[in-house]
Amino acid sequence: MILSVPLLSAAAIVGFFGSVSLSNGHYAFQSRACRYTLLPWTNFAVAYGGLVAAVLAVTVRLLMFRSARRAGQDPNRGWQSMVSTLFFALACLTVLLTAGRVVVTHLQAAEAAADIGKTMCEG
Repeated sequence: MILSVPLLSAAAIVGFFGSVSLSNGHYAFQSRACRYTLLPWTNFAVAYGGLVAAVLAVTVRLLMFRSARRAGQDPNRGWQSMVSTLFFALACLTVLLTAGRVVVTHLQAAEAAADIGKTMCEG
């Protein structure tokens, strides 16, 4: 169970950077095509997937901490706790970053939908 927090945190980080990459790819595609196109569903899936993974990592860590306290253990003892705490901190930061990416993804989709069919290039 201790590996679930690092794995979920890593998945959240990958989701964040994947979302940024897909967004950049979409803009590059629109620039080459010289026209606005709808945002692919994969951009939403990756953005929301990263957010869900980050929230799950935070939730699992908090539940594990609470469970250890109830069992009378010291959840802050040992190297495993340090690794889990490090990835918990990363997951907390990633929650904020991926939530921002979700908002940006929706803004990009709204912009593309409003300008669908218009040309991007002049001349």
